[in-house]
Amino acid sequence: MLYLQLTLITSLGVLFLMLRLTLNEERNMLAYLLGIVLAVIASFTWAVSPILYRVGATDSALDDLISNSLGAFILAMPFILLKPPLNGGAWLYGTLFAVLGPVFGTYVFLISLRYADVGIANVISYAYVVMLPIILLVISPSYLVYTWPAILIMIGLYLIMGSGKGTFYGYFMSLLSAILYAFSFLALYRAYDYTNPWGIILIRGITLMIGALLLKIAIEGFRIRVSSKVFLGGLISYGVGGPLYVLSVDYAGIAVPTLITALSPVITEILAIVKLKERLNLKSSLGFAIVIIGIVIATLIGVQV
Repeated sequence: MLYLQLTLITSLGVLFLMLRLTLNEERNMLAYLLGIVLAVIASFTWAVSPILYRVGATDSALDDLISNSLGAFILAMPFILLKPPLNGGAWLYGTLFAVLGPVFGTYVFLISLRYADVGIANVISYAYVVMLPIILLVISPSYLVYTWPAILIMIGLYLIMGSGKGTFYGYFMSLLSAILYAFSFLALYRAYDYTNPWGIILIRGITLMIGALLLKIAIEGFRIRVSSKVFLGGLISYGVGGPLYVLSVDYAGIAVPTLITALSPVITEILAIVKLKERLNLKSSLGFAIVIIGIVIATLIGVQV
């Protein structure tokens, strides 16, 4: 009789544990899918910015950086009301994330647009999708599996954008932008150990604005010209898209949302095609298909990992 009671209690315990694990897995899957959706929406907002940057560009890339940063700063300040934890580690890694990517990464990208074809410069600047999984190997060897879908995505982007004219300096600056952004995402990964997404968004907005102003003053002086179109691009891309991306990483991890951001130049190209009423050729169509396949594969890998 005692044996039957112990067996019954043990069976009920195992059943309860299995049910709890199943519920946890479902919650984890829902969180992961939410992260994917947020990353896709962020990509749509980021797709608008290159067009606005180009049509609203002033004579100074630093003025454009300030215009862009202002949008992020304005929409970041309300997050202070949520009272996120802002300790030393949060400020260290949050500041590194903002300075490496949004400040210096964006600045050199804006310079590259002045010396290189926009399409190719945009593709090269997204080389961080390949660099990041390699850099993340210092944290875990499991990130290596994301390298080959990332390479697939880069091939697709190249096919979409085609070839264009430009100087070596312009394309080098695009590559430098990609390197800076790759390391900024690594800093973002570490920032979650010290604060929540709201803290990261707040630190990013403050640091981005201060960094842009200091860079402008140090190189060109105090005279600032704000571009309304670049400001709008920053408001949409950095003010809305940036926080959505930070939230997506909180829900789905760093690897897959970052790869999904490669949708941004694809969407930009689609908008350009629609606006110019051009037809897709076979090469571009193949590129679109390859990018989507690469992102789907990376998303499925993320589910298994």
